[in-house]
Amino acid sequence: MKKKTRLIILLLCVISFLIMSPILVGYSMGYRFDIKKKKIVATGGIYIRTFPAADQIIFDYEKTLKPGFLQNYVFVQSLLPNNHNISIKKAGYYDYEKILPVEENEVTKLENVILFKKDLSFQQLKNQSASPFLVEKLPEKYIIKNNNLYYSESLENKNLSATIKKTPLITNIVSFTLSENNIVWLGLDGLLYKTPISSFLEKQPTEDKIPLIKTKENNTHPAIKINKKGSYKIILIDQDIFIDNNGEFLFLNNKENTFTSLLLKFKDAKISPDRKNLVFFNNNEIYLFPLSNKDQYEKFLLYKSNEIIKDVFWLNNDYIIFSAGNNIMISEIDYRGNINIITLFNSFKNPELIYNNSENKLYILSEKITYVSEKIIP
Repeated sequence: MKKKTRLIILLLCVISFLIMSPILVGYSMGYRFDIKKKKIVATGGIYIRTFPAADQIIFDYEKTLKPGFLQNYVFVQSLLPNNHNISIKKAGYYDYEKILPVEENEVTKLENVILFKKDLSFQQLKNQSASPFLVEKLPEKYIIKNNNLYYSESLENKNLSATIKKTPLITNIVSFTLSENNIVWLGLDGLLYKTPISSFLEKQPTEDKIPLIKTKENNTHPAIKINKKGSYKIILIDQDIFIDNNGEFLFLNNKENTFTSLLLKFKDAKISPDRKNLVFFNNNEIYLFPLSNKDQYEKFLLYKSNEIIKDVFWLNNDYIIFSAGNNIMISEIDYRGNINIITLFNSFKNPELIYNNSENKLYILSEKITYVSEKIIP
């Protein structure tokens, strides 16, 4: 081989090395060429964990993975930054579909997917007299009568004299809730106060009413317009205050010292077991209010229906169960992309629900008969 030929071959090898080295290094570091964007981008990944373990997890209708032996998760890398379609399947269970965004140099996590059985069994409660729907709610220690707070007729007040029970503890009150050693209450003036329970034994309680919220300028929150015939409820979640203002659901912004309206025709609200999320609803809509985002007043619509929503219960920190008309449904609270909702049953007429978290079982009252499910969550 001539010297000139050898030099040409060597030069070509050097050029090839100089061209391919950055490409190979970039590839090994997770960079890819995005044809749609016509540029080199960093890739990301998706981590998925399910309970129970899935049979197969399909990415973008093409790539199918199976969790390893005795494992319930998969991890996919080198995904272009974009929305990716995830399909999770297991024989005998409802499919799970999700569109997840992937960002450059980040891992998108989908960690708490519950797969629910299609043939979930229900049976009549053997002892109908033990139905949880027959359990009477015990009276609270305090009760409001004619806008005054009194001791109630509950068993814990049985040793109190008739005179004490007839003496108002707080006057000009429309609603209250207990918070540690205080009573937090809404007055007829539309302001929130707190009164130490210890003051009931010391002096006239109304002398001890303390404005619950004050700004640096020593101003209280704006007064709520009170209708004496209206219905009011205070919901305290740690330092957060929500109020059912006669059918309007309000959130008190402590920073701005103002009320934000979250929902009209409000029905009820339920806090998640880990106290990180709140769901609230009316007859036709269910919303999620992440407490970590409360400064942004973000609420997310989970479900909307023309049929009446009776009640909502938390299955765990990530799923809720509810009835809409004759449908018993389960919804995830992960609002990224689409929201997965399944209908467990639609054969019960006008069902009422109670979910027992300790048993992981659902109780259904339909046409005066109580039914109980097998465990819903594995």
